[in-house]
Amino acid sequence: MILNPFSYSAPETMQEAVLLLSETGSELFTGDQAYVGSAKRGNSKPESLVSLRNVPGLNSVIQYGNQLEIGSAVTFAAMLKDIAVCSVPVLAEALKAVKDPHFKNHSNVGGALYHNQPAHGPVLAAFLTLDGKINVTGPLGNRQIAIDTYFSDGGLTKGEIIRSISLIVNNSLSGSFHFVDYLKAGKIVCGVAILISTNNNSISRISISACGCVAIPSRLKSLENSLTGIQISKENISAALNELSEEELVISNPTISNSAYLLHLLKVLIKRAVLKS
Repeated sequence: MILNPFSYSAPETMQEAVLLLSETGSELFTGDQAYVGSAKRGNSKPESLVSLRNVPGLNSVIQYGNQLEIGSAVTFAAMLKDIAVCSVPVLAEALKAVKDPHFKNHSNVGGALYHNQPAHGPVLAAFLTLDGKINVTGPLGNRQIAIDTYFSDGGLTKGEIIRSISLIVNNSLSGSFHFVDYLKAGKIVCGVAILISTNNNSISRISISACGCVAIPSRLKSLENSLTGIQISKENISAALNELSEEELVISNPTISNSAYLLHLLKVLIKRAVLKS
């Protein structure tokens, strides 16, 4: 529970929610398990809490041709039951990597993007690899933010609300999620979301994102550039991976402090993923 006194609002329109969140001291209640945990620890002390539970259109998955739009209130469990989502292997496998049933049922797209807790990592890494675009409504209207820009530039401005995330589904690419979890307990130590296309055993296109072993889920664009165009072999992949260093990434995990070991795990998972493509 939130220990300090606060007011609670559940507006019925996005415009009303934006106005309420533009006020000083207001916070968005996403319904995500991460926010509940933060509030219980006393880390969240809002003067006003704004819920989106009555705002329509946030709890749906819609497919337009090769584009998939997933509402911010859609839970991880609901995504796993959706045929369109499960047709995207890298996302479906990432969702399955979230082992805790309670977290899976009480975490949603918006909560993952707002709070970015370690348990959200697999899904966020998949969104990054899929070049997700975040659809936002705020005081100045609607805008779209590339998910890698969202993480690098510090997220949203005051009063902005995430409506959904848009993904492009490309069936010509092979996608997968590979991970190591701590003592098989579901806590991701290191995870890799990958999309790859090959031609005559050479890599024509590749997208790679890491989670668990880094402070925030991250696209590995310099490594993507190094791997694109090479013939797939253990030697060539290892040579490209040698260029990946701790200086390039913010290596971090709440359970394991050995950064050299975490970087080694990351390289092993990437190599495994590419060789299996």
